[in-house]
Amino acid sequence: MRTMKAIAALAPVVLGVILAAPGAAVAAGDEHASTSARQINAPAFGNFILQTGTALHETDDTFATATADWDRDGRPDLVAVKKSRTGTNSTEVHILSGASNFQRYILQTGTALHETDDSFDYAITDWDRDTRPDLVAVKKNRTGTNSTEVHILSGASNFQRFTLQTGTALHETDDSFDYAITDWDRDTRPDLVAVKKNRTGTNSTEVHILSGASNFQRFTLQTGTALHETDDSFDYAITDWNRDGRPDLVAVKKNRTGTNSTEVHILSGAHNFQRFILQTGTALHETDGTFDFSVADWNRDGRPDLVAVKKSRTGTNSTEVHILG
Repeated sequence: MRTMKAIAALAPVVLGVILAAPGAAVAAGDEHASTSARQINAPAFGNFILQTGTALHETDDTFATATADWDRDGRPDLVAVKKSRTGTNSTEVHILSGASNFQRYILQTGTALHETDDSFDYAITDWDRDTRPDLVAVKKNRTGTNSTEVHILSGASNFQRFTLQTGTALHETDDSFDYAITDWDRDTRPDLVAVKKNRTGTNSTEVHILSGASNFQRFTLQTGTALHETDDSFDYAITDWNRDGRPDLVAVKKNRTGTNSTEVHILSGAHNFQRFILQTGTALHETDGTFDFSVADWNRDGRPDLVAVKKSRTGTNSTEVHILG
């Protein structure tokens, strides 16, 4: 990362990457993904469990996507956030029903947030614990507080009302940062995960977690990881992959991979991201900037699945959803 305010000194971490054939999962046995890796019996992300066009037209970089169970039917829904060039002159939210395989809208609305641009990232979480997912808008730069800001829109109000607007302990950031949201410290309050991909002090991809309980005024973790510095060919997500109660970091390598496929590399949260618990190629070919990625338990087997959203240049002339289990 660019040097962060009050950042702790972090020792560099060296990465020795082991790449598997597509669909062949590898788990690492030490901090550096060394040859002590063992084969996992059930291949992860080796099969598609859904591939479909959707009710949403082809989209572009003015759209960000996420998954969440909006209507509480046990099936993840697709949340498409339209940032600019909208009919409502606001940031819009369009939610497609997972129960309909994304063929039907369950919400389309403007929001209390003005039109936005690439200085905003988005995530979905139940911030106020009312069982309705809320929209988290992370304003990275050009802010009034000279910090990265968090603006949360209430899902219960259909995103017509803010429940939190605040500067944070993190300086203004840029495109070298990706964001996710998770309850890292298990206090029932979602925390903000800032992934610094490159130009870091540790010569690795770094993870900086801001406490939700402090309204993001305090860091609960700042660390380098076992993953080398990364670039725009990587997307990130957070999920409890190994079901140990600690969120893990999912790094999706889209292209220029050793397996000639989109790859998934998962770093253990229980080890503060110093060890890989999965490194694998997938059934999905190498991908590019027209793809967004998230994780959700689509088939309800207790194991997170990889959701690949193909926004444009599709065979169905619509935004497509491809889910790998």
